[in-house]
Amino acid sequence: MREFFEKRAETWDIQNPPAQHAKAIGWGLGYLREGWGPLKGKTLVDLGCGTGVLLPHVLRELGEGKLWAVDFAQAMVEAAKAKYADMRLHFVCEDALLWPLPEGSLDGVLCYNSFPHFPKKKALSKVASWLKPEGFFLIWHGHGRKHINSIHREAGGAVARDSLIPAPTLVALARQAGFKEVAWVDEWQRWLVLLKKPQNPAE
Repeated sequence: MREFFEKRAETWDIQNPPAQHAKAIGWGLGYLREGWGPLKGKTLVDLGCGTGVLLPHVLRELGEGKLWAVDFAQAMVEAAKAKYADMRLHFVCEDALLWPLPEGSLDGVLCYNSFPHFPKKKALSKVASWLKPEGFFLIWHGHGRKHINSIHREAGGAVARDSLIPAPTLVALARQAGFKEVAWVDEWQRWLVLLKKPQNPAE
């Protein structure tokens, strides 16, 4: 799969103009503010950052916080680096699920338009381990499941079977990983799941 994205990095922003994502990103971050709170001063990860479409939107709200942008495709990371330079922003080229981030070190993880490419149960467990109590995991797409899954089938190859599952199904898996649900949306135009790690595991 890494090779699939490495080959497409050079033309990614041409085929997927960042400006076209602004509305969907703003919608997701709005849900986050209402359901969890502001990002100012927090330590966050952009999981599967690609060429960095999410980065400027988060940086505008981050204040004196810290943002890690993580992707396993070197060409994608280099494309993002070329566009954004900020003392609060740190790039990591790594398989995120093998990344040795200390447990309980993050306030939140954002995953925009990339979650279908992760093994779901493993990703949920890994993110839960990274988060502080009350930390959040926001997963969202600017299109619905049918559209996203159709794109992956048509692309074929390594991503042909990467699917966005029904939001209630993901919420059920997330509960098994130790999360509690804050909100979910599963509509024909958009998809979102906002999760929180409880203060008390028994919650």
